[in-house]
Amino acid sequence: MKRMILLIFFSVMLFGQVLAQSRIITGRVTDSKDGSPLPGVTVSIKGTSKGTITNPNGEYRIEISQPTDVLVYSFIGYGNVELQAPAGASRNVQLTTDDKTLQEVIVTGYVDIKRKDATASSVNIGGDKINDKPVQSFDQALDGLAAGVNVNVTSGVVGDAVSIRIRGVNSISNATSPLIVLDGIPLITGTNLNVFNSGNGTRFNPLADINPNDIESITVLKDAASAALYGSRAANGVIVITTKRGKKGTVAVSYNGDFNWAKAARLPKLLNGEDFTTIQNEKAANLNTTPIAVDIDLNNDGKPDRTDWLKEVFQTGFSQNHGVSVSGGNDKAQYYGAFDYADMKGIVITNRLRRGSVRINLDVTPKTWLKVGVSLYASKGVNNGVLSDGLLAGATFAGYNAPPNVPIYNTTGQYGGYYLSAANRDLADGNNVAVATNRLNRFFHPLTTVYMGRNDNITNRTMGSIYGELSPVKGLKITSRFGADFIQNFEDQYSGPDQAGNGFGLNGLVQENLLRINQWNWSNFATYTHTINQAHTFMLTAGLEYQYSKRTELYTGQGNLADGYFTSIYDGLYAGTTNTFSGGTANAKAFDSYFARLAYNYLNKYYIEGVFRADAFSGFGLNNRRGYFPGVSAGWRISEEPFFKENIAVISDFKIRGSYGRVGNAELGEYAWRTLYGGGNYADVNGLSVTQIGDPNLQWETSKKLDIGFDMSLLKDKLNITFDYFNNDVDNLILNAPVLRTTGVPGAAVTTNIGSMYNRGLELTINANPISKKDFNWTTSTNFTILKNRVTKLADPNDIISGASRASIGKPLGVFYMIRWAGVNPTTGYGQFLSADGTVKMYNPSPGVATADRWTTPDGSAKVTAITGADAVYLDNKTGYPTWYGGWSNTFSYKGIELGFTLQYSGGNYVINATRQGLMTNFFQNNIEEIKTRWTPTNTNTITPKLFLRDNITTQTSTRWLESADYLRMQEIMLAYLFPDVKTKLNMTALRVFASVNNAFIITGYSGADPEINTNRQANIAFGVDSRGVPLPRTFSLGLRAGF
Repeated sequence: MKRMILLIFFSVMLFGQVLAQSRIITGRVTDSKDGSPLPGVTVSIKGTSKGTITNPNGEYRIEISQPTDVLVYSFIGYGNVELQAPAGASRNVQLTTDDKTLQEVIVTGYVDIKRKDATASSVNIGGDKINDKPVQSFDQALDGLAAGVNVNVTSGVVGDAVSIRIRGVNSISNATSPLIVLDGIPLITGTNLNVFNSGNGTRFNPLADINPNDIESITVLKDAASAALYGSRAANGVIVITTKRGKKGTVAVSYNGDFNWAKAARLPKLLNGEDFTTIQNEKAANLNTTPIAVDIDLNNDGKPDRTDWLKEVFQTGFSQNHGVSVSGGNDKAQYYGAFDYADMKGIVITNRLRRGSVRINLDVTPKTWLKVGVSLYASKGVNNGVLSDGLLAGATFAGYNAPPNVPIYNTTGQYGGYYLSAANRDLADGNNVAVATNRLNRFFHPLTTVYMGRNDNITNRTMGSIYGELSPVKGLKITSRFGADFIQNFEDQYSGPDQAGNGFGLNGLVQENLLRINQWNWSNFATYTHTINQAHTFMLTAGLEYQYSKRTELYTGQGNLADGYFTSIYDGLYAGTTNTFSGGTANAKAFDSYFARLAYNYLNKYYIEGVFRADAFSGFGLNNRRGYFPGVSAGWRISEEPFFKENIAVISDFKIRGSYGRVGNAELGEYAWRTLYGGGNYADVNGLSVTQIGDPNLQWETSKKLDIGFDMSLLKDKLNITFDYFNNDVDNLILNAPVLRTTGVPGAAVTTNIGSMYNRGLELTINANPISKKDFNWTTSTNFTILKNRVTKLADPNDIISGASRASIGKPLGVFYMIRWAGVNPTTGYGQFLSADGTVKMYNPSPGVATADRWTTPDGSAKVTAITGADAVYLDNKTGYPTWYGGWSNTFSYKGIELGFTLQYSGGNYVINATRQGLMTNFFQNNIEEIKTRWTPTNTNTITPKLFLRDNITTQTSTRWLESADYLRMQEIMLAYLFPDVKTKLNMTALRVFASVNNAFIITGYSGADPEINTNRQANIAFGVDSRGVPLPRTFSLGLRAGF
């Protein structure tokens, strides 16, 4: 009995102790900034799976079991708070926004959305990613930084444009570059190919006018839900740029400067003088022709003349960039001002770009309900360009072709002292080229093309905007914003009488072109945000927008100058009959639009959003002038569900999202829908005739975009993953529909909406901070994109042909259609090809063989029909467009030392190596060293056939020259020191010295200078041709960033 009493006593005492420890804690969680309640906050007991969430009033109730329990308060967008359980029964907590979490804001140009609330697909690139790179223009810095964004730096010419495509190519015949919006104002972005020389001179890139150091952030809008507010201009995606603005506080002064040295990263290895003479004479000997190359000794010093033309054409480029900015402000006004100057000398002689710019951003808040601001930007660029690419007189083309066994200069002082022919003022080859047909082309002197001529652009650009924001009641903001962009580009070319080409034929030639583009944009919209019961949040935006753009162009030229060395068209003196030409164009287009967006979220857990825009565009037919572009998206933050929080603690945020919508492409000619007439003369009678048949039903190319993805944060936000699947169905493609020639329609075609295709793919982005210690930090970011494209409809079953590439139904855009190379016959050394049915046929270019007998079976026993264009076949899935690409960036920091590198990769595409094709020719010109592997009786196992002078069959366009363009590039290596002690002593906000290497190395099987070079940079079908363009440079940089 006694034991029973003791047992009951201790049991009661133990139960009482448990009751004393287990108790209920209640409280309220609010925002530290404004005291508003925070619904959906997770309140959990540390080290357990036990927890709860706050109700719409921010209130919570949780049971603890031990007085030592620690309560953890966590909420997306706010910093976590950990507090030991209170002694009492209640505890109220305030949470503070976590700047690190909230720093990514999706800027659409109309509304700003926190990434945590986004239901659409977009990517944000911080301004530091751009500011810290010594690049010529900001578009170059995007390479490899964002999933779904493919950036091709296609030329090594300074200031040249790059090719940007978001989630593939979205048109066959029209522009495929994204819309670029700067501080809410759409920019003029069209690259101007100069009027003269088929666009192969200076290329004016409007994006090179923008100072990269002024950029605060770049947001790429990729799907319809994020881009639909731009309607008819969003089919190719939208890049939204926000420039830096002043902040409240003390005055901040910063300086950015860098010095850069650049060399061509890879150049073709050309024959030297001795090998050149041997190879050219072997070509002639195999054709039973006398030697055509000789040793020339022009100055009679007893040594044969030798010239390495690549050393003469290419140089070590040097550039310097300097920028100063001042910013500051108070509660009433904030300002940002910046000045920038850049001087960039390219890797090709005389290629130079100088640019200066000034920016002023001002924001004033005279009343709590009123905010106004202004942004002004002005720049001037002077671009000393070079002829390049496919022109015979291009610096690279001429330098590659020129014989290396001739001198640079003559001994008489004629023709500017250069070694030129008397007949045509081209390079005097000095060899025994008996007949002109032994040379495929004339040799332009590589130095006279740049030193004895002029090929310049002078660009003046002014951009400005003014806005007003009115907040009459809580939650309502009314915005009016007007912006303008004005560009004037003056192109000036001169070709002297001692320079081959038009200058020689016309005793001097001056050509000028003046381009003016004036564009303004006026937006008026209102945004209302309201939250009901601290749970239901609505955001409504609606507005109107107008845009007008006018482009005028005037050009003129004068030849037969009285003195061929007059370099100005204004000299006005001519010899005999003048050779005068002039002309011009004037085009205008306009949009008027209205748009709306409604977004709703419940407890930051469930999201739905709808967008709509209607555009009327003057460039489309009267029957379809206005287009309608809707979009819808939804998201579910599954990590806020109690069942998720209780079971998966490692994932701090997990949101599933999806979107669908329609956007358009209005990038086509201003008058494509109209029937046009042009003047003409026949039998001395003037008249008008139809030059274009219009289509009053012409409308937008439309893209129906589907996106499904998720955003996930793990390990206390140390690891962030974003995944997207996208499907873009493009229809109403604008193509030329053929009609019978008997109708008399010009070109036997009418421009209309008739084609379709699709792009599908996957994107993955991983951002991580694996190590974050006091003295050591490592951040890494990688992205990967895989893409599939197919053409599904054309104007008729026939392909659209562009060179060796085609648009063909059921195949990827730009699929190669070529004759197939079958290698070298080891017995004869002759080249072999495959017929359409796969039969191997051999071509015998030996002298004395009749034309009808040249094509035989591989053993030579029987004649066969010749290989012709009819034997070309589709090379399925081989195009110039990559099917996968991405990048990987890393930054390591240790006690003020930073080491970073960026890898960029791309593949699945092919390039026609026309440079290699041209430099393996059997005609008389220089060749690359590969030609030394040609077939000989002692070298029968080779891929290079026996050489025969003038044989152009074995070198014709075929798969012999088609190469994989897969590559892995070390895009950048950067080492920096932040001088933390010095910065503190001098009371500086920043001090950073860095050294970097851009395009450090590349791993590729491509034999050319660079697999990214693309001569047809503006082409949609014939994309993927390398034809002796300027190679990409390797750049070494030293720089300083300082702030006070």
